[in-house]
Amino acid sequence: MVILWATASSGCATNPDPHQGGFINGLAGLGGGVYQNRVDTRTAQYHNELQTGDQLKSEVAALEIERAQLNSSLEQAQQRLAQLEQRIAQEQAALANQRRQQQAAVAAAAAQARQARLAQAQAQVVRTKRQLTTLRPRIPTATAPTVATLKQQSQALQQELNAIDELVGVIAG
Repeated sequence: MVILWATASSGCATNPDPHQGGFINGLAGLGGGVYQNRVDTRTAQYHNELQTGDQLKSEVAALEIERAQLNSSLEQAQQRLAQLEQRIAQEQAALANQRRQQQAAVAAAAAQARQARLAQAQAQVVRTKRQLTTLRPRIPTATAPTVATLKQQSQALQQELNAIDELVGVIAG
C-alpha cells in the first residue's frame, strides 16, 4: 500500500533535490531513481576532477624537470665561461711574455693580431656573462612557454661559448 501510494504520489513530485521538497519528493526521488542519478553524476564529476588534478600534477612535475635541466645547462655554461676566462688570461700572459722576447716587426704584428683576437674573445665573454646573468633569475618562475624560450637562449649561449672557445683555440695555436 505504501509503495502504491509512493508511486501514485511521484507524479506530484516537483523537486529532484533531496535537500528540498519534503516527504513526497523524497519518496519519489528514492523510488524513481532520481537520487541515485544525482549520486552517479556527482561521483563522475568527482572522478573527473581527480583525473584533472593528476594531469596538472604531471605537468608541474615535467616543468620542474625542465627547470632543473635548464639550471644544470646554465651551470655548465657558467663553468665553461670561467674556464675560457682562465684560458684567455693565460694566453694574455703568454702574449705579454712573447712581446717582451720578440724583437722583429713581423712578430710584433702577429702579437698585435693575437691581442686583437683576445680582446674580441674577452668582449664576447662579457656579453655572454650578461646573457647568463639575465637567464638565471628567470628560471624559478618560468612557465612551460618561457622554459622553451629559455632553452633556446641557453642553446644560443652554448653556441656563443663554442665560438669563444674556437677563437681562443686559434689564438693559442
